Amino acid sequence: MRTDERSARPAGQRTFIETARRDQILQGAIATVNEIGYHRASLAEIARRTGVAKSAIVYYFGSKDALLLHVFEHVYIALDAAVEAAVAAETTPTGRLRAYAQSYLAHIDGHRHEMAAGLDIVVSHRGADGVPLYLTGTDDDTALLRSILATGMDAGEFRRMPLPAAVLLVEGLLDVVITPVQRDVDAELAPLSEEILTFLFRGLGVAPG
Repeated sequence: MRTDERSARPAGQRTFIETARRDQILQGAIATVNEIGYHRASLAEIARRTGVAKSAIVYYFGSKDALLLHVFEHVYIALDAAVEAAVAAETTPTGRLRAYAQSYLAHIDGHRHEMAAGLDIVVSHRGADGVPLYLTGTDDDTALLRSILATGMDAGEFRRMPLPAAVLLVEGLLDVVITPVQRDVDAELAPLSEEILTFLFRGLGVAPG
């Protein structure tokens, strides 16, 4: 079986050993990126820190780029799932936005190593066309947030402003909490998270609650 076929095989079709080894390598890649940075995180360095042979990484993922893109997907799929589950429990735009923001911040707090590595990859990785990963997003990536904000503005719950600007402001404000984690993985985040929520809701004309 070719490496790309093994990497693309649905999780349900992998053996327990395959799944465990892939998870081990993913966690090793996360630790390596956090310790020495994206650009120095070669396959050899990842293999050494993970305790596996370099050939094993190639076998499961094919290349450094493929592995680190898997890390990116692993990190942000988990974040999206946590946020979507929290939002689904609310019915009003204000409640949905509060659930979105609180779950986003809580997930970062609870998955600090993963989020720090994910952000490093987003900022540092460039595709074959030279475009950084963080510039390749589409409206689909922000569909949930766009829907919440648009519905809230239409209902008069949020101060009206250009929707693209509102999305960028909310995303940028929430992502501020990752910065202290990159400096110190044990940083105290609660005070900053509280202030982010206050700024966010006051900026939209809503009492923080």
